[in-house]
Amino acid sequence: MEEVVITGMGCVTDLGNTPDELWSNLLAGKSGVGLIDRFHVETYPVRFAGQIKKFDASPYYSERDRKRISRSIQYAVHAAETALKMAGIENSRTSVDVKRSAVLVGSGMGGMEIFYESSANLHAKGPKGVSPFFVPQAIANMVAGEIGIRTGWMGPNWSPVSACATSNHSIITAADQIRLGRVDIALAGGTEEAVCPIGLAGFASMKALATNNEHPEKASRPFDVGRNGFVLSEGAGILVLESLSHAKKRNAKIYARLMGYGMSCDAYHMSAPREDGEGVRLAIEMAIKEAGISLEQVGYVNTHGTSTPRGDVAECGAILKAFNKKIDNVKINSSKSMTGHMLGAASGMEAIVTIKSLMEQKLHQTLNLENQDPEIPFDCCKGGNVEHKFEYALSNSFGFGGHNSVLVLGKV
Repeated sequence: MEEVVITGMGCVTDLGNTPDELWSNLLAGKSGVGLIDRFHVETYPVRFAGQIKKFDASPYYSERDRKRISRSIQYAVHAAETALKMAGIENSRTSVDVKRSAVLVGSGMGGMEIFYESSANLHAKGPKGVSPFFVPQAIANMVAGEIGIRTGWMGPNWSPVSACATSNHSIITAADQIRLGRVDIALAGGTEEAVCPIGLAGFASMKALATNNEHPEKASRPFDVGRNGFVLSEGAGILVLESLSHAKKRNAKIYARLMGYGMSCDAYHMSAPREDGEGVRLAIEMAIKEAGISLEQVGYVNTHGTSTPRGDVAECGAILKAFNKKIDNVKINSSKSMTGHMLGAASGMEAIVTIKSLMEQKLHQTLNLENQDPEIPFDCCKGGNVEHKFEYALSNSFGFGGHNSVLVLGKV
């Protein structure tokens, strides 16, 4: 089978809209979390999020179209265009064989805002109040469709939907297409626009969110005994994946290798993780086996690390089991401590962070980790960035419904 490599990366995050800007702000220990100003939140129990406040879609859409196209699609288009540029693909229609080029970009929740607004207009104004753009902008698959239209790529094109594991599943699906020889190159990842009235209200109603309205930048506290929920966020994270032979043929710069991946289901609960972590352990072991490496070669895990009381302990317990408690050389951190939880886009962004970590042999700190939970016996990069020599890393992502996904990324 073809070896899969990463030749481009693109993102939209509350800490920057390029991989370099995101990475720089993570190393600086900055938080992208703050009070929401996009809509009125006075009556909400949670009034903060990782809201995208600095984003310009004008290079891609006219002012008129920006009012019609969902934010999740706009984020994804920017991330895809940025990734293609980084990959040295200036003209997506002529630089590659469009019939052997795929787009696998998903969204956990799709066009939530237009869904909410159209529902409100239907109630207030009747059927005539519903926009003709409602259906094509609300459905989750339109993100891949729109990128396909813009790039002209005619290969496999669809949108995996698996809640917060969406980006990893998109990347895995794209890699499978390359490994099987069906395509040469793919755009893969995820996007999300959940910082909107219905998104905030829904997660707050579940009691899933952190509640520090006075100091929102301190609300996301992975691995800390004081953690009490995740911070809602949004954005996009997309990679360019290629077969090694195709990348070499066009003399592309290779940033990392996608060595293997594992997927499993907790088969347990719609939102809570298995306390024994068996589903996560299974996914890790499958990923390591497929990568053809030993556990001792893995030096870093970019965790799902959402800052929920049960989730962090269950994940870390599963990692401990998978590594047979031999974790002297394994360090972990959580990018969500600074970005919040981008839901379906999270693992796309975190794959980028993991790749940057491999490239620079450096790990960003886990912000707000002041009193580490004694049930989490790892070096969690507490208190500052860490210089660390390692060849392989895991990037974990799990979704409501028990969807577990793990990538093994390797240094070039």
